Amino acid sequence: MQSKAKKRTLIIIAALLALGTAAFAGWYFFLRGGDGNAVYVMPVSSVAEFGTGSSNRFSGIVEAQQTVEFRKDNTKTIKTTYVSEGDQVNEGDILFSYDTDAIKLQVSQKKLDIQREQASITSNNEMIAITDDDLEKQRLRNENRQIEYRIKALRNELSSLEESMSETDVVCTVDGTVKKVSDGTDGSDVYISVMKSGDYVVKGKVNELNLSQISQGTPVTVHSRIDDTSWSGTVSRIETGQPVNEKEYGFYVSDDMGTSSKYYFYVDLEDSSGLFLGQHVVVEPMGASVKKGLWLFEDYIVGADSGSPYVWIDSNGRIRKSHVTLGEYDAEIGSWQITDGLTINDSIAYPDESISDGMKTTTEYAEPSFSGDDQGEWSSSFVGDEEENGAFIGGDEGPEDSGTFYGGADVPEDDAG
Repeated sequence: MQSKAKKRTLIIIAALLALGTAAFAGWYFFLRGGDGNAVYVMPVSSVAEFGTGSSNRFSGIVEAQQTVEFRKDNTKTIKTTYVSEGDQVNEGDILFSYDTDAIKLQVSQKKLDIQREQASITSNNEMIAITDDDLEKQRLRNENRQIEYRIKALRNELSSLEESMSETDVVCTVDGTVKKVSDGTDGSDVYISVMKSGDYVVKGKVNELNLSQISQGTPVTVHSRIDDTSWSGTVSRIETGQPVNEKEYGFYVSDDMGTSSKYYFYVDLEDSSGLFLGQHVVVEPMGASVKKGLWLFEDYIVGADSGSPYVWIDSNGRIRKSHVTLGEYDAEIGSWQITDGLTINDSIAYPDESISDGMKTTTEYAEPSFSGDDQGEWSSSFVGDEEENGAFIGGDEGPEDSGTFYGGADVPEDDAG
């Protein structure tokens, strides 16, 4: 319940911030234009930044399912390594073997140590039998107990060594590719790493505000960004104890909730046929309510409750009225689904009574100044960030060069495949 309440509160706050931003945009409308008679327009991809909060799709990337590590026994010496990095190996193949000559010497030494300790017990028992000194007898008996303890430890060591003699070959347990063969300088006891072949796992990224939408065991559908292919799978784990490093390669960092933590989650697939390593995909929880199409905040729509709603868009450097067809309405954040009359490639203006068809448009930012008798001077420039403010696109993928949000997942600009 607390999670739902927190989420709803954040949605309300996001909506209020959006309204405030929209109001500021209207007030600042003529102050920003490089030309006093020009209408400032902005990409559709930059005016619905809070629209991603209630969607249920996540970006993902295909990775190898498992890397198996084969560790070196530091008590042994490696005699022969049979594989090199990049080699294809099968289950049962010998990866490397140990030198048994040194182990044989250790076995012989342990046997001699045991015999010497046993001889000491025999000698002490003979002394106990002939001495009349009770204190001496007690001392010898105590010494024998200590020797027996040492013999027990030596026999355990001998058993381990003899077992090592029979385990001279380290055998691969999976089919795959040799990823690394250590040269011994990295300080790790992992000698050989093998990347399992055949099976892939999808690594996704979830914002902490959307964490309640998935959990271990959640069934999901993985969608290709190349075509209409999809795969079924299940969330196997979520790394909530390890927040994502935002600078890590492979994921686009832009996010409307930039200060919130993000976590990796992993999806085990029922069948990974058709996927390739490094492929970018979209992960959708099964049964999730996902928005379709383009969604726009209602502040940019004139006459949304009338029979002829419209928006102001740029047309070859001139502003014009474009009638739009509205679909569903999201009352939680105040946005409308646009089914016709506006595309993600358009540029849009905030509605104002001063706008009329045919006015010039501009995308330039001015730096207005204000002065007062007793307030001094104040100046400011409004600089937008189109990469971090995404329009809400669900269902179909947005253009590669838009840097938009795709159904709630951060879609990298270079994530074409």
